[in-house]
Formats: sequence, structure tokens, C-alpha cells
Amino acid sequence: MVWGAFSLHHRTPLFHVQGNLTGLRYRDEILRPLAVPTLQQMGPHAVYQDDNARPHRARVVNDFLQQSGVNRMEWPACSPDLNPIENLWDELDRKVRSNHHPLRDVQHLYQLLQAEWQALPQRIFTTLVNSMRTRCVECQNSQGGYTHY
Repeated sequence: MVWGAFSLHHRTPLFHVQGNLTGLRYRDEILRPLAVPTLQQMGPHAVYQDDNARPHRARVVNDFLQQSGVNRMEWPACSPDLNPIENLWDELDRKVRSNHHPLRDVQHLYQLLQAEWQALPQRIFTTLVNSMRTRCVECQNSQGGYTHY
């Protein structure tokens, strides 16, 4: 499974976006060159997960994904965010803030994030992937309300 901007299988950032992300940019800079080829390599049962951000739900994006034969995980509007990438963002934030002072510029931040991403232990990824069943059950039990995730 591919979560948003990262392939947890490869553990490398798939892209770096600068400026405002539009549906066209999302399709042309992320989906077409990176996400769709990765999904195709993963085989016919691969599922793409994004969220309800406007660029992700633009008509041009929906049409492109459908034409590309991408299996997409649907997210209801106002659904709880169970995406485990959020936990990884939090971990990266903690690592960068605790290990690196001060930041010189955006490029420096990008380099630090890449270094910290590569240093994350595999157990974090495994734990997050293995937590998905529990996350979903807890969400179902709370009828889509609050979960501790």
C-alpha cells in the first residue's frame, strides 16, 4: 500500500513539492511520474490511499486515477484520520526539533528530514502497519467518532 507521498515499502520520500499544490500539479508532479508507476509495480491488488485534500479530489485527478486503473481507498468526508503517516510526521518533527538547532533555511530542513527519515527504525513502520486493524476496529466501535489514534 502507498500512503500519500511515501512508499513505506521503500521508505524513501517520493517527492518534494514547493508552492501551492493544485489538482493538475498533483497529477503531473506526483501521480503520473511517481505514485502510479509505484502502484503498477506493486501489482493489481495495490491500493492508493490519500485524503480529502482538495488537490487529491479534483476532477482531473479522479479522471486520471480511474483511467490509470488505480484502486483507490475512499475516505468519507469528515472521517477520522487513521492514516499512519501522521504518526511518522510527528516522529520526524520530534527528531528534527530535538537533534538539530538552529535550522538555517528550508533546504537545510529538507536535508534533516531526509536524514531522520532514513534513520527511523523499521520497527516503527512495522508497528504502524500492524496497527491498522486495531485502528479500524476502534473507529468502527466509536461509530466514526474519536479514537485514541
